[in-house]
Amino acid sequence: MLFQTSLGVDIWEDELCLACLKASPRDVQLLAHAVYPFEEGISDEEKTNAISGLIQRFIRDSQISPAAVFLGIPRNAAILRYLEFPIAVKENLRESLGYELEKYVPFSPEDIYFDFQIISEDKTAGRLQLLLVVVKKQTLSPDVGISGVEISSTALAGFFFRRGEKDGATPESFIYMRGRDLELGLVKDGMLRYSRGLSRREDLMAVLPAALGKMRQDFGAGDEPLDTVFCGMETDVPLLERLRGVNGINIRLLDLSRDQIPSTAVIAAYGLALKGVRKTAININLLPPALRKKPSKFKRYTLFGLAALMLLGALAWGGGVFFQRQWALDRLAEKIERLGAQLKKIEGVKAEKKGIEDRIHYLNTLRRGGPSVLDILKELSERIPRDAWVNKFDFSENGVQIGGYATSASELIPLLDASPMFSGVKFLSAINKDRRGKERFRIGLSLR
Repeated sequence: MLFQTSLGVDIWEDELCLACLKASPRDVQLLAHAVYPFEEGISDEEKTNAISGLIQRFIRDSQISPAAVFLGIPRNAAILRYLEFPIAVKENLRESLGYELEKYVPFSPEDIYFDFQIISEDKTAGRLQLLLVVVKKQTLSPDVGISGVEISSTALAGFFFRRGEKDGATPESFIYMRGRDLELGLVKDGMLRYSRGLSRREDLMAVLPAALGKMRQDFGAGDEPLDTVFCGMETDVPLLERLRGVNGINIRLLDLSRDQIPSTAVIAAYGLALKGVRKTAININLLPPALRKKPSKFKRYTLFGLAALMLLGALAWGGGVFFQRQWALDRLAEKIERLGAQLKKIEGVKAEKKGIEDRIHYLNTLRRGGPSVLDILKELSERIPRDAWVNKFDFSENGVQIGGYATSASELIPLLDASPMFSGVKFLSAINKDRRGKERFRIGLSLR
């Protein structure tokens, strides 16, 4: 599925949502997306024609060519059942279901499409649990260009599981509000373990707390609150605030700031398109195999061809690798030798620095309770003018002696004598001039 493109087509009663994904070696990229609202009072036939035109317009405007197209239908257009069967019938499960479908749905097998997913196996008890999804044939009217059909609930579960893989945690449950409908679901180990469709016409605060409580009882972790993600528009926030007061439920608004997805209206279409670019845990496809669009092998063959060319190029290039490597090693050895010499100089500077630090520490210990050597040096640097410098400094219990050069050495005596730290400032030797005209001095001073 590398570099494959896939289009998710999510159909709701009042709008059409589209999302096109492209697979890459590291992640999935959202190439394009759109939300098209339907006109009010539009008939089913007009809606069908509008959907076809909108999809073609989206593909043309976005300049995409999806290799796979997955269609999503509303949850209330299908019947979901969670069933248990003996594990012995696993090999012929589809046939076994075909014989017993009328036990679970009020339709004749000739009038429906169905698919199922095993969601858990208990080998000790010899039982397996599966999710059965059934839709009437007249609901689909499948196009031969479609790769798969599923309900919005399983598409949402695919989105949340994918997001959980990236974040390191999968949401326990979700509330998805769209138009006049609401879906309540729970994802565990990548599977849709609970699903329920509701209408906004119902008193949601009378229904949702009980449904969330049942999910917590059936799938929660002891006394831990049930982690629930709320997906809705800004107009749905008041319901979210009311649900936050329900005991045992940890509900939060879905945060899409770190995702490529612009709004919650697109996440079901995103989950649909994932089928064409990534392996997903849920593989429900209500479209009969004979009507599914076969994946094109052209891109696969092209990829193999490019890989072969890369291999030939690598073999041709490999002949010179040895000599290039040897030349690089020789240059590296020269650099290491030069760096070794520089390192020795650095080590010498470090040793000299350490010696100076040790001497300063020793001198500081000679005059405990008085100013430190650093204090004396700081005072000297502030008192001595910029045109003078000190090249000799001796510190002992008897006082301080400094020597150096200045433009006017006689000016140093009053400057140092004015310091509150020094006293008895005097020249220790006569002032001499050097060849540059600078006066060489040697001054002694005591500490107050």
